[in-house]
Amino acid sequence: MPREITFTATGDSLISRRMPEYQDAEYQQMLKLIRSADVAFTNTEIVMSNFEGSPVVDSGGGNISTDPRMAADIRKMGFNLTAFANNHTLNYGEHGCLETLRVLRENDFAVAGSGKHLAEARRPAYLETVNGRVGLMGCASTFGAGQYAGEQRPDTPGRPGVNPQRYDRLFVVDQEHYDAIQRVAERTGAEGWRQWRINMGFGQPPKREGEFVLADRSFIVGEDFDIRTEAHEGDLTGNTKSVSDAAAVSHLTVASIHAHEPKNEMWEPADFIIDFAHACIDAGADIVVGHGPHMLRGLEIYKGKPIFYSLGNFIFQHETVQHMPADDYASLNVDPTASAGDLFRHVSANETRSFAAKDAYWETVLPMCRFVDGEIAEITLHPLSLGPGQPIPDRGNPRIAQPDHGQKILEWMIDLSKPFGTEIAIERGTGSVKL
Repeated sequence: MPREITFTATGDSLISRRMPEYQDAEYQQMLKLIRSADVAFTNTEIVMSNFEGSPVVDSGGGNISTDPRMAADIRKMGFNLTAFANNHTLNYGEHGCLETLRVLRENDFAVAGSGKHLAEARRPAYLETVNGRVGLMGCASTFGAGQYAGEQRPDTPGRPGVNPQRYDRLFVVDQEHYDAIQRVAERTGAEGWRQWRINMGFGQPPKREGEFVLADRSFIVGEDFDIRTEAHEGDLTGNTKSVSDAAAVSHLTVASIHAHEPKNEMWEPADFIIDFAHACIDAGADIVVGHGPHMLRGLEIYKGKPIFYSLGNFIFQHETVQHMPADDYASLNVDPTASAGDLFRHVSANETRSFAAKDAYWETVLPMCRFVDGEIAEITLHPLSLGPGQPIPDRGNPRIAQPDHGQKILEWMIDLSKPFGTEIAIERGTGSVKL
């Protein structure tokens, strides 16, 4: 008999309040889809330590934590596979990171993407289902300074943190501006300082011929102005090795990356993300699931394997996080006596900017993927709404979108996927991907 595995995935689950099993038809329809899958993946984007641990300065948009019982709520929805590798993983320090991993595993999640040292963070996680074994490699390109996991040595311990997929950013300018940048560096003394650090052994020379560094920004000459990104080779080698290790002992292999970085517009993945995804497929991944920019990005079918560059938000409850540490009040210039709710209202300027002001942050799709003997046989896309424009208590929770709204979401997904050559037809309120 052919081996058939059904797979669904979401983007970010940033959950800050309990999730009862709502009884409306749209919510129940969504739950039925999730629970029908052998494998249901979500990205855990909040620390589940109940605010225990020490908040960090580089918070990645705010230090957020929640009650550990939220893990049980997500598990009850039907999810069984998760990544915990993102810009919030270290929000409450090493304690918050390791405690969240403990809570997720205690609630019967297979979880990858972070750990007590690099080897553990990079190690695949495995989910045993009645229809086959599933391997997951999780990583992130978006995280705070020093928050990636450190490698162990025979004489020193490693460092808890995120499995990294770092990248280099190159600013492409014409010759005239390149020469001007060099003059600025020389006349301000920045270039002398940089050369002194290199000569002392504390700095590194440029990696590429013709690359010039000013203020930790790398510039190269090109025909058109551009920002180019390249995957960190060491991380790419380590992560694709993890993928190939998982593929050798799994019936289905998943690669997950949390990546905010855009090419130009936020819905366009940066160059290195595309290179990373292709490399994971080449190494044996059957599907790549991206998340991070809090909005949808396109779908590519590469060598017959699906790549979701971002599945946006699934649960998005940042506005009801109960406490925020002092550093976040200071960095946002908010009165330290204000409540957490006041802080978020300041960020959104009373819902006139930021996430609250744009529908795209509250719209996504739930893909239902059917694999037969490791090959993708069918992908259907179900549009979900998180309640854009609704009051704070009513938004952030996903449901099957109403027909008109669902049509709009699917049309947006079609437009996002066209640059990758992917064709999606809308049939009876769902998207059908041409394979």
